[in-house]
Amino acid sequence: MPIIEKIISKNNLTDGNARTIRWNLEDVLLRYAEENFKNNTMYFAEDNKKTYWENNKEKYDNDVWTVLKVENNKIDEINIDKNNMPKDVQVNDVFTIKNGNYLVDKNASKELKQEIESMAQKIINKQNEALEKNRKEGHLYLVCEEAGNSRFLKDITEKSNKEFQEVNIPKDVLEKATEGKVLKFSNGKYEYYSNND
Repeated sequence: MPIIEKIISKNNLTDGNARTIRWNLEDVLLRYAEENFKNNTMYFAEDNKKTYWENNKEKYDNDVWTVLKVENNKIDEINIDKNNMPKDVQVNDVFTIKNGNYLVDKNASKELKQEIESMAQKIINKQNEALEKNRKEGHLYLVCEEAGNSRFLKDITEKSNKEFQEVNIPKDVLEKATEGKVLKFSNGKYEYYSNND
């Protein structure tokens, strides 16, 4: 699984922070290539398939790899036929091409993975600190909008006009937390409060 998708699927992230992690991948790749592959092209095996959209449906081409080619401080997404990829290349690996041969760089793959995880962890920590400030014991929160497994909430105890996306609402509460309902933050978690059913 691509490292970014793995990080995003394992963490409860706001939509904005998930996008930020995806965007920041490019910065991490460019910086790493600049520092470690000065005169060579660096290739990053992003996925063992190509994902694309057709008629509003997500589709996959399983005959090609999606590879990010990093050179001259820019990134190009290229597709390499599966038959042309060496058997030892795995998703999230770094490799180079010398004399027509692919050379997997296990050390660079490991280092780059750590740098990507570190970048994502900083964003996750910052998000969690911000959410912690919004969660106040005994406060009531109006559900302003539903967003998948999260909700946009407004602190009505403080009569705040500021909405925030809350990503840690218990599953049983989430089902009832529809637009216009009220939640209460109690004993470190949200519970259903609306009594206007």
